[in-house]
Amino acid sequence: MRLSKRCQYGLKAAARLASRHGDGYVQSREVAEAEALPAKFLESILLAMRSAGLLESKVGMGGGYRLARDPDMIPVSAIIEAVNGSIEMVEPSDPRAIGHQSLVAVQARIDDALDSALGQLTLADLIEPAESAPRA
Repeated sequence: MRLSKRCQYGLKAAARLASRHGDGYVQSREVAEAEALPAKFLESILLAMRSAGLLESKVGMGGGYRLARDPDMIPVSAIIEAVNGSIEMVEPSDPRAIGHQSLVAVQARIDDALDSALGQLTLADLIEPAESAPRA
């Protein structure tokens, strides 16, 4: 399975914001620089996460983005869905094709496994190892 660049950038940005949770708003420019992400592309990703209710934003002095909830209350699956939509492993095929039902069964198992794994993994889980490391 490969995550799209949009999804990878969204996860990086969310982890950065999670590491700064409680510090107030963080400017998108700061997130982009810290994570080496393209600023314009990142802005569209942050807007998608805000629209999904994962982020709050504030315009003006002291503004930027922050998590709408504690990092341990935001599942990774919510971030992926906000920026990328659902994860599809198998392209839909012609239901008359040989093996179609097999592909449907495999897709269902993969979907269940991903939902379970990513639904239980939170932003707090992603930043835990990073928080225990010394800051540069």
